[in-house]
Amino acid sequence: MNRTRIQVDSVDQLHNPRRPSPHSTAVVSRFFDLVFRSTVIRLPALSLACLLVLAPAFVAAQESSAATPGVRRALLIGINRYRAVPELQGSVNDVETMREILTTRYGFERRYVTLLTDEAATRRGILEALEKLVQDSGPQDTVYVHYSGHGSQVEDSSGTHENRVNQTIVPQDGRTSDVPDILSLELAVILARLRAQSAAIVLDSCHSGGATRAIEIRARSVPADTRLDLYRRAAQTRGIVSSLSSRFVVLEATAPDQLALDGPIDGRYHGFFTYALSKSISHAHPGATLREIFAGVGQELARLQVEFNQPFMPEPQLEGPPALFDHPLFASVRSADPASQLGREPRLPWAAVLPRTPTEGSLVKAVLLGAAPGSKWAVYPPGETQFTPGAALGTATVLRLENGDAIAHLDWKSHPFPAGSRAVALMPTKAPERVPVRLLNMSPQQRAQVTQILSRDIVNLVGPNEPARFLVDVQGSDVRLLTADGLQVVGQFAQGGPQTTDEISRLLDRSSKAAEILALDNAASRISITARVSGRPSVQKRGIALVADTRPAALHVRKAGESRAPENSLQLEVRANADVYVTIVDVDSSGGINLLFPNDYQAASFYPDGLLRATDALLVPDSLQPGNRAGFYWDYSPPLGADTIRVFASSDLATARVIRDTIKRLHAVSSAGARGLERPAVVAGINGLREALTDVATRGVQLVSGGGPAEAGGTSGSASAQSVGNATANSGAPPSIGGDPVSGDWAAASVTLQIID
Repeated sequence: MNRTRIQVDSVDQLHNPRRPSPHSTAVVSRFFDLVFRSTVIRLPALSLACLLVLAPAFVAAQESSAATPGVRRALLIGINRYRAVPELQGSVNDVETMREILTTRYGFERRYVTLLTDEAATRRGILEALEKLVQDSGPQDTVYVHYSGHGSQVEDSSGTHENRVNQTIVPQDGRTSDVPDILSLELAVILARLRAQSAAIVLDSCHSGGATRAIEIRARSVPADTRLDLYRRAAQTRGIVSSLSSRFVVLEATAPDQLALDGPIDGRYHGFFTYALSKSISHAHPGATLREIFAGVGQELARLQVEFNQPFMPEPQLEGPPALFDHPLFASVRSADPASQLGREPRLPWAAVLPRTPTEGSLVKAVLLGAAPGSKWAVYPPGETQFTPGAALGTATVLRLENGDAIAHLDWKSHPFPAGSRAVALMPTKAPERVPVRLLNMSPQQRAQVTQILSRDIVNLVGPNEPARFLVDVQGSDVRLLTADGLQVVGQFAQGGPQTTDEISRLLDRSSKAAEILALDNAASRISITARVSGRPSVQKRGIALVADTRPAALHVRKAGESRAPENSLQLEVRANADVYVTIVDVDSSGGINLLFPNDYQAASFYPDGLLRATDALLVPDSLQPGNRAGFYWDYSPPLGADTIRVFASSDLATARVIRDTIKRLHAVSSAGARGLERPAVVAGINGLREALTDVATRGVQLVSGGGPAEAGGTSGSASAQSVGNATANSGAPPSIGGDPVSGDWAAASVTLQIID
């Protein structure tokens, strides 16, 4: 094994007597180099946002003493306002959100969480903060470091790197005067001396130098720095460790040819990767492993894919020794402080509720947890930590935002909420009823023609400072519909004629309905539901890496006489961590809303009522061969395009019936006539379902003897639940997660398909 000799003149603390051996420094240097360099080698365009986790057996783990108490520490760095490079919009929001999640969900005390933003996040400020973190941390501590901002590159004149490129993060004063970026090796040499038992370092930045066409969606990268003399003074290397340390794993958020993006999500700007990571760690169960966190990031990116109409989203990659994939993200820490919350972490991040009137109150700092006008929250008593579904005191609907707080309408079930009650996110804000579209640069005459083409029943034309879901430009004689970042062409149409209007309206209408269905999402659920196209792995092996497959599954239209196969007939695999009733809904490429499962064609013995046991995997249909047990198939026919499938799982049959009855009515409406005329009915139907699913948080469901999830009946379209006799032939214990009963709960997952000829 070669040793690495590193000289960093700008970091005085390298001469600290506690510095590590050359071996430990080299290991971390090699690790950062692997993260950055491996992406560049494969393709010239690089984008990277990665999570580096230093497993519990860290460099100085041998020095630890079991009797020494530990704390959880965090350093969160976010930069929007750069001095000399383009600004970003979501970096500071990223780290503020992560601070709120760490403190309300994971037991990080605020006095041990350092926030370094904008003017404070200079090169000197970042390096000094890292050094202080190293000095303060003890062998029993857990450490979390997060960087959101620009990344870049600089030529490696030493010849150490195979691709002759060093990767960097750009400090707030980067590219000014004689201020160099911070090399990955500089980070490595500091972090190699960290004595914590567990540490996680998140870098949400990219290095491709790419750009987007949208004003509100920006790439987190700047062109390579050409001031090579600055970097010769900053760091030099001789040799590099040739093997990956068994102590480390890496979560990369993007493939080499993809951009790490910064844009508006649910009304607030974030890095796409950090947003997905924040959602995954917010709602993961206590002790969730890196493998589970990784899966959650991929699922959230799949939801964002539909929201932003991307043909595909970046592919997260989890690298490292497979044994470490099943370690928790944050190691257990015992604190000497009796008042510490360590070991008693709440199941979800929460916001304090301060009632103003009997029906209005403030959700303190709820904006940091995703509060936006129209979002739904479940309210629990003061001190609550489990946030049991169905047992909330009531709900809160956000009306407006004030200085980081959310002012909400309070809907209490029996008594007004006491001060200090806790609110947890329940459902995101609903999708806008009309699709926000921005026109890019074009002549006044072209603008008038395009405006006439766009249906005002579906489209809301927005200005340059308002988030848009689509962009429109004119190229030659064609009108082009582009994704929100302006990088992908969704559709290209000749100007003039009703066909152009119809085609654009179809695409926008489908997008709107898919977004509305995806906004039916229960952030407080204890149910974990996964869905994927059968035969297609949710993750792929690539060397030592697991790669999440976020690209839509492609199915082609089944031709007459063609045998059914996975390429032309859909088969889904669904799994859950509790006994649930499964409902599968499809928004097809023409904008139709369909109930795929249960359906009127299936055999009576094939998963009656859609009941799926936690021990089973639901394969639906069970086979593509003639005479299958399901009694039906899912074949696709024109028109071509994208389909969004939403899989709902509920612990009680009453909730499942509400979803199914609503979708059946929406299908009838969408099949009845002109698309523009159906919009009000579709919007009203989905909004009604949204309110019904919100009610589940407070009503609960009475468990019944017999088996499976609680059976409950009710009139069609009503969310009210009644206890009824056992309606299925199934038997067994009531549904539970970790031995705890589950009732009044529901969750959802998504699958995206691309239907081709």
